[in-house]
Amino acid sequence: MKVYLGEVIHPEAVALLEKHAQVVRPKDHSRQACLEALREVDGMVARKIHVGAEEMNAAPRMKIIARHGVGLDSVDLEEATRRGILVTNTPGANRESVAELALSFMLALARRIPQAQKAMANMPKGDIGIFSALLKQYSLTGIDLEGKSLGIIGTGRIGSTVARKCIAAFDMKVKGYDPYVSAEVMKSFGVERVERLEDMLPKIDFLTVHCPLTQETKGMVGKKELARMKKGAYVINTARGGIVGEKALLEALQSGQIAAAALDVWEVEPPDPQDPLLNHPNFIGTPHYAGTTEESLHRVGIAAVEEVLRVLRGEPPKYPVNPEVL
Repeated sequence: MKVYLGEVIHPEAVALLEKHAQVVRPKDHSRQACLEALREVDGMVARKIHVGAEEMNAAPRMKIIARHGVGLDSVDLEEATRRGILVTNTPGANRESVAELALSFMLALARRIPQAQKAMANMPKGDIGIFSALLKQYSLTGIDLEGKSLGIIGTGRIGSTVARKCIAAFDMKVKGYDPYVSAEVMKSFGVERVERLEDMLPKIDFLTVHCPLTQETKGMVGKKELARMKKGAYVINTARGGIVGEKALLEALQSGQIAAAALDVWEVEPPDPQDPLLNHPNFIGTPHYAGTTEESLHRVGIAAVEEVLRVLRGEPPKYPVNPEVL
């Protein structure tokens, strides 16, 4: 069996795949090389690559697309289902890593860590009297997380993990908006369920997003929603670009409606390096790397490879996204 692998995954996952299948790699990073490499494969491991009708046309023997991760916005699921191609993902494998980055963002924004590092880089050696001046010049007086109110959009595996950590570490008061999770389930991990997003926004100090990108969630946090938030609140998105409107977020930062924000995900990835949002002093931007830890890459890589091997051996997958294909 032949399996396409055109992206970097954990070395142990690569070794597992090479042990049981012939690994097919594109000769270079061009789109044409990718399409040529897909011609004779039976399955593929897809990390960031978009897999649509053109890619599927190039791979007439394709039986499975194993997503290296959870999100499905990079795969045309309807087209795959129509063609009888199974799609799988790796739910929960990067939960800890993404949750920890969201928490890191909260701490960095609240304590103004990037601004403090910049201040240190401009401090004359040995001049202790400059400390007070720098605190004022760089507005380094932050806030505590202790007792603050947190709002979570999407309280599944990652959102619920963020909630538990914030409650345990900082006694934060957590509210959750998720039409697909019951109040009883949210209560089990300490979260108060809200029926409507607009009711939650004015009551929270921090907003963090942990839902998939769908037609329902695209643009969910835009100009109107940011205006409803408490003045001086903080916004974090480690889920998918496009859920938080970047233009609206920049305007909210410029007006002071939002105190600071952090995005790990973007409407266009990578974003334009000249994007004014990236250069705003109260903004932290990272390159969609929330799940990029040694532990997470190992868990996700092994899980994705095991799914490919199971299906190509004729065994049932653990995490089918379109089980009707089976």
